[in-house]
Amino acid sequence: MNFSESFIQALDSLKSNKLRSFLTMLGIVMGVFSIITIMALGSATESYMNAQFEKIGANTISITYKNMNVDKKDWLTLKDMEYVKEAAPEIKNISTNIQKRGTIRIDDKTKDALVLGVSSQFKNFGIIEMKYGRFINDFDVTKRSKFVVVDELFVKKFFKEGQDVTGETITLKTSSGTSVSLKIIGVMSSGENMFEGIMESDLIPAVIYMPITTVQQLYPNSERLSSIDVSLVEKDKLREVGRRIVQYLEMKHGSEDVYMAQNSADIQKAFSDVLGVVSSILLVIAVITLIVGGIGIVNILLVSVTERIREIGIRKALGAQKKDIVLQFLTESMLMTGIAGLVGILLGVVAGGIISALIKIPPVVDLKVIIMAFLGSVALGIIFGVYPAKRAADLDPIESLRYE
Repeated sequence: MNFSESFIQALDSLKSNKLRSFLTMLGIVMGVFSIITIMALGSATESYMNAQFEKIGANTISITYKNMNVDKKDWLTLKDMEYVKEAAPEIKNISTNIQKRGTIRIDDKTKDALVLGVSSQFKNFGIIEMKYGRFINDFDVTKRSKFVVVDELFVKKFFKEGQDVTGETITLKTSSGTSVSLKIIGVMSSGENMFEGIMESDLIPAVIYMPITTVQQLYPNSERLSSIDVSLVEKDKLREVGRRIVQYLEMKHGSEDVYMAQNSADIQKAFSDVLGVVSSILLVIAVITLIVGGIGIVNILLVSVTERIREIGIRKALGAQKKDIVLQFLTESMLMTGIAGLVGILLGVVAGGIISALIKIPPVVDLKVIIMAFLGSVALGIIFGVYPAKRAADLDPIESLRYE
């Protein structure tokens, strides 16, 4: 008996027991589906994150505290930005920001707000594209201008979606109760934001950007900066420049072991490592599903052997050899897992595309993963089909013919 004959017989066997075959393959389908979906989403998320890091810049350093509970003399302030420039003349951009809370009021509409006081080069460290107007500049920071930059989600909430609101006035009430009128000088594009639906919720505060000096003037005791960010032209100097800046700041403050430098390459690697661990855990769960499905195949094939004992005896009496019986049952097992694998791959690709569209990240389908998933499902059929096939091949033909 050749493989084509075994394939036809295996196909006929599956057709004769459609429901049983479907239920047997379901475990393999779910396992392969889970693997493809997890790998597709993992690859898509990693690609999205890498793209965002590239937009921000893969050559940035963030100077912050080793321990957030530091003495006041060790606070990072705007003056320290000048120290950083002195320590590292080769830096390309330097920026900082502070975060405060407040309440926005426009006509009869109010909403909690996250107030970001930013320096003029803040735009160079974020994924910021202006749709209307401009961003905060050096003059705004120096003059403590009462200007504000908002985003499209803000415009959608308070005005009309797509409207150019530059020149409009809003009122900010600070946490201390002070109210101030602010002029909108720019609207940022929200772009394709995977969290847009969440950000539109009334529970999420609006985000506004103001000159950092203006925010410090409105909010008492806000001299302390959480970090100072710098970017370099040469990526290979990140660690050396970061170390030099930390040493210089500690010398200026007369302190030791207070600050640390985190570069974007290390942060990106940390994100990738965390994502890799999560994906690995989910993959282990998917593989367990596959193994459970494989055990189901063993069970069904053993039942099939029992049901076809007389058939096996007749075939052996007509000259079929052990290898023919083994080939028949292995082919049936591989056919089940192969079909289940293809269905699982198709469902996984579709599900990955749908979920990627919902969270607004480009879908990524790795052809190698698809091929490996299919070959793996076929290999699973061989592994779990060996024992039932051998058991069928070892049946005594005389005893088989007597079996009722």
